[in-house]
Amino acid sequence: MQEKEISLDLYTDEEVQQGIQEVFQHEKFITGMKAFLPEELYQHIIKAKDNVQSIYDFQANITRPFLKTIQQISISELSVSGLENLNKEDKYLFISNHRDIVLDSAYLNLLLFENQISTSQIAIGDNLMKNRASEILFRINKSFVVKREGTPRELYAHSLELSKYIQRMISEKVDSVWIAQREGRAKDGNDRTQPGLLKMISLSGGKLLKEHFQNLNVVPVAISYEFDPTGLLKTQEFLNKKRDPDFKKSFKEDLNNMLLGIRGEKGKVHFDFGKPLNEELEVLDTAKNSKQQMEFLTNIIDRSIHINYHLNPANYVAYDWLHDSTDFVNEYSKEEKEKHTQFFQAQIDQLAENEQEEGLRYLLEMYANPVVNANQYKG
Repeated sequence: MQEKEISLDLYTDEEVQQGIQEVFQHEKFITGMKAFLPEELYQHIIKAKDNVQSIYDFQANITRPFLKTIQQISISELSVSGLENLNKEDKYLFISNHRDIVLDSAYLNLLLFENQISTSQIAIGDNLMKNRASEILFRINKSFVVKREGTPRELYAHSLELSKYIQRMISEKVDSVWIAQREGRAKDGNDRTQPGLLKMISLSGGKLLKEHFQNLNVVPVAISYEFDPTGLLKTQEFLNKKRDPDFKKSFKEDLNNMLLGIRGEKGKVHFDFGKPLNEELEVLDTAKNSKQQMEFLTNIIDRSIHINYHLNPANYVAYDWLHDSTDFVNEYSKEEKEKHTQFFQAQIDQLAENEQEEGLRYLLEMYANPVVNANQYKG
């Protein structure tokens, strides 16, 4: 019964039109959409919504036009590599780094959709489900909930059912599943897989960790944004938490982060689909115990994401500025150095004067950490 309860978090084709009608009865949603979207896209959605009769219709006629418009507004180049590693007949567990609240999974699915590969289900935190309109839209768009609040017993029960659900979706070839490598975004740019996430996924596999993850067809996905439109907000949040350890963003602030992340300048955006890890996971047999197995698994996923992350001049400029070095001077031109130096400085100038030195260090680390991570694998 509990497993069915989780699956009900997704809308069925039969429920889609009813959900859409409910969303468009929210006056605040309509007002916000009209203010946020270009008029042409707004009018398209208003006309298209009544003809949407399935999840596929929604993704083709609502989600795709929305993402293509956002691409025109905020992305200079959207590219993808590694799709040849996927078999259209198989289903996968995509584990990616996490930079943007909405767009990581949205553009991953758009790239799959445009290459005639079935879109994945999306695991999202329950913190994004506190608004009824957003809850409906996420669920129509194949999202299921990862609960983050509750007693330890409740969270364990939910994690077990979630693990069973992911296993069933892939083993029965219902859908691929996307999940971020960690809870929340990597706000400092240091992409690291949380062992707790992998432990949750492993719950339905018993003691056969290697076999379980091989059956899930794990594919690491490295997502890179040339510019992070929420970089200043992340920096300010870091400073706020340092000043007040109990500081916590409100849902409204989450929403503002989401909207800025969607429309803000991102420059070049690249998705790299790694090879399924089935062969690499054989090394788990050499581990001394289950703890070391989990360490091996975490490192394998991290390595794939770090190596396949597409670095941009902004990353190298940030590294050299942060470390007062010329280690990567060959990776950017004089003009690029000036451009990115001005970009970082303009961000920091918006902070209070007494926060600028520490804020600059954090912002530069955000862009430099992918360089540090990739460089550790070079001999």
